[in-house]
Amino acid sequence: MAKTDIKNLPIKELESALKRLGMPAYNARQIFIWLYKNRVSDFEQMTNISRPSRRLLAEQFEIPALKIREKKVGRDHTAKYQFGLQDGSAIESVLIPMTRWHTLCVSTQAGCALGCKFCLTGIKGFKRNLSVSEITGQLAAVMAENPGTPLSHIVFMGMGEPFANYDNTLKAIDIMTSEYGYQYSHRRITVSTAGLVPQIKRFIQESKANLAVSLNALYDDTRTALMPINATYPLKQLTAALKDYHTKRRGWITFEYVMIRDMNDGIAHAIQLAKLLKEFPFKVNLIPFNEHWGTGYKRPDEEHVRAFQEYLVSHTIACTVRTTHGEEIEAACGQLGGIKIPGEEEK
Repeated sequence: MAKTDIKNLPIKELESALKRLGMPAYNARQIFIWLYKNRVSDFEQMTNISRPSRRLLAEQFEIPALKIREKKVGRDHTAKYQFGLQDGSAIESVLIPMTRWHTLCVSTQAGCALGCKFCLTGIKGFKRNLSVSEITGQLAAVMAENPGTPLSHIVFMGMGEPFANYDNTLKAIDIMTSEYGYQYSHRRITVSTAGLVPQIKRFIQESKANLAVSLNALYDDTRTALMPINATYPLKQLTAALKDYHTKRRGWITFEYVMIRDMNDGIAHAIQLAKLLKEFPFKVNLIPFNEHWGTGYKRPDEEHVRAFQEYLVSHTIACTVRTTHGEEIEAACGQLGGIKIPGEEEK
């Protein structure tokens, strides 16, 4: 009989699983500390659990670990990690060094089914959802690779749409924020979505983590051309869900706005965005498009980016321009793709 991946279980689920085996619920807290604080890889190392219980755990569960297949480091010390999965798929994570902290960008899917036209992950298509263990395993592997480096923030902005793998994403956050797990504050975790409205509504009720929305256009026709999900959940539905988020959570939401030359980088778009943002508080993160082989889109001129930002700031809207990290190693926003197909680089 196949063993259960113990790292797929948040602490409440692990408590239930242990009770079914006749073990006390408090063992779950002990196991979590061993797994996520002490980072052991063998049940025999869990010395405050009885020997018979350790044997039972070894019979029922396994403790897997993601292995780094490739690491690339950019000029600014941004590091991209590629992990090989058991089924032959690959995922990527990015460690971004900042002035006061380090941010880890994690993936939630191998590929992505949403097909956003500016994103290499979406262009390459969908393989499967990641398990909870594969999501948290990215954090574990990067921590092990960088002992002593404070990984203070986690962003779910890597490969895949987190809300298309909603349950596993929230279970991963549960483990990351558990007092017996990685002990991250919800304020240091941000989940980015392309706009899956039903999951946004659930997220309002079920998570305290931050929310970021990949917006990228203020007109339905333009947004649908860039992001096919907009045909299912158009801007009117999306903004209604976000207003509900603000009303119930009283928190800020970050709008991510990928700027593409001659498509959504004009002042008319900035004016429309400013009108939307009058209704409730958002922060805007402008992301000049990072060019890659998968599309002919171009990065906007610096003067267009600057004018767009200045217009929003002049209308008292918090707006920053995201600094590009790791573009030369294909680690920047929209460039993650996993395994390359021979000949892709030449397209």
